[in-house]
Amino acid sequence: MKDSTNPRHRARTLRRTSLALALALLAPSLPSLAANCLAYNPANKANKLYLLYPTASMAYPSFGFSAASATNPAAPFSAADLPSYTGTTTALRDAVTHVVELDYCEFNVQVIPTSSLPPTTFPRRSTVAVTTASDVADGYLFGLAQAVDTGDATAVDYSYVWGGTYQAWTGGPGGALNGANSTLDRWANSIGGTAAHEAGHNYGLAHNTTLAPGEDIYQHHIMPAGGSLTAENRAGYRRHFSDGEFSTLASNLGLSLQTMWNWDMVNPNAAAAHSLDMTVLYPSATPPVIAWSFNGCSSPWINPTVIGPTGPSQVFQGGTYYPYTLRWSTPNPGSCVGTPGQAPGGVLFHIGATFTTVNFSLSTLNPIVIKDVILKNAANVAMALNPRLHAFDAGTLDTAGGRLNLGVFNLAAVPLQLNNLQARELPRVVALDQMVRGGRIADFTGMPFDPWPNTTRTLVDKATLEPGKALSLQIARLDQPRHVYEVITADDCLKALSDRISGGPDTTDCFPGTNIDLFPSTTMYFTGDTVDPNATYWNPELRKYVRGPLASRTYYQMSGRRLDVNQNGIDDFIDRQPKAVKP
Repeated sequence: MKDSTNPRHRARTLRRTSLALALALLAPSLPSLAANCLAYNPANKANKLYLLYPTASMAYPSFGFSAASATNPAAPFSAADLPSYTGTTTALRDAVTHVVELDYCEFNVQVIPTSSLPPTTFPRRSTVAVTTASDVADGYLFGLAQAVDTGDATAVDYSYVWGGTYQAWTGGPGGALNGANSTLDRWANSIGGTAAHEAGHNYGLAHNTTLAPGEDIYQHHIMPAGGSLTAENRAGYRRHFSDGEFSTLASNLGLSLQTMWNWDMVNPNAAAAHSLDMTVLYPSATPPVIAWSFNGCSSPWINPTVIGPTGPSQVFQGGTYYPYTLRWSTPNPGSCVGTPGQAPGGVLFHIGATFTTVNFSLSTLNPIVIKDVILKNAANVAMALNPRLHAFDAGTLDTAGGRLNLGVFNLAAVPLQLNNLQARELPRVVALDQMVRGGRIADFTGMPFDPWPNTTRTLVDKATLEPGKALSLQIARLDQPRHVYEVITADDCLKALSDRISGGPDTTDCFPGTNIDLFPSTTMYFTGDTVDPNATYWNPELRKYVRGPLASRTYYQMSGRRLDVNQNGIDDFIDRQPKAVKP
């Protein structure tokens, strides 16, 4: 599905820059649908999800409810227990791990495979014992978690997977994991889906088949109860979290990003640019971390680096910031805009990066404030002409006015127009490779999704900012309803079904509480055009410099945040809800 800016405006902008040919170059930059999470496992993620693959029986916490469901000792993980599977234990272990890594890719969760009980080094850790034992006696039990830990208040918890139950259930003749169906991917989807499901319980998710508008079928989601899924549902598809589940996990765990940026720019010089430096302000003396970067063919360069701080701190909008340089200089061998490592004169090109940090509180985001863009020639000398961009902050809470405001700044030396600034509230993360002209609202696997209903809007149609001036735009009200708000009562806990075919619990406990998404949504996605109305730039069609409007485009996605103004550890929206009165 498409969710792009007004095509008439896009065409007008390209005519103004005389660069219609550049559209043909941008088209190949759209990503393939292959799942490839480029930064799913950095060590700085605060939540550790251990996948324990025992090589022999070993001591493990006991939380089973029958002799067959005993979790202590934990059984081994061995391909020898799965006669329908013809591969190696190592290959299956790695494939199961990869499935879980992809499921938790965008969260503040590092997935760590291990063959021994994890150390107590990290305060927030969840362990899933992945075994090839089976439990048929309890109604084909695939997995068991200690609790539906609503709100994820428990820092250390455990769960268990009986991978051999798949062999007993559907590994026989004609089964979904037998014969030609017994592939590595299908076994990994089955066992890995259960591991992700049980970890989801410990991270606060209950069983769920609720669909948001535009979602795919619930059988493609991770958290339905066992009886809701067929063997083919489990084996034939790598299931994913639903929009509501994703939003809840983002609130409980945090995301692996703070801000994501992509830009369309034009090299206004006649000569090719060989590198690009972007001067930015960042509110920390510790450099920002680049988690992903755009490497599509419309970018001349790949793998940007952060340099700095490049000078002393300075005050911006009442806060202390440090200057850094983001540098793009490594040639992109797959570039389709010209010679790899070069942005030809007068041609549209694209760059982008995602920034992250460990910020489990999620109360404040660290903005990347763009001061200027400097193109450099083959001798590493700054070129005479450069693209222009507006700067954006990461949103500021106005508690007195009850608003979240987005700041837009003109830090250039000339007046700049801000055109067609649009906002969308999203239930999950748009992939960096989709934050391009004509890109879809889709995640890193290529799976499309919809913005939350009635949240796509135009913030600014057209406005001119003089040098040094700013706009403060309301993007949310502090009292607006949340997209996910679910009260889990003790009665709700008793109604929980299971991740087994015949019903019954697959958790040993359930903690009442409230599920809520981040404010105002899991992420917010902005697109807008910066127009220098009186720019000098090279027109490759006319083969001469011309003067007139020249446009750049910003694609900007930022994480939602937790609201806890009174610092009582409870989201302010929950604080405002009426409390039940006991009779």
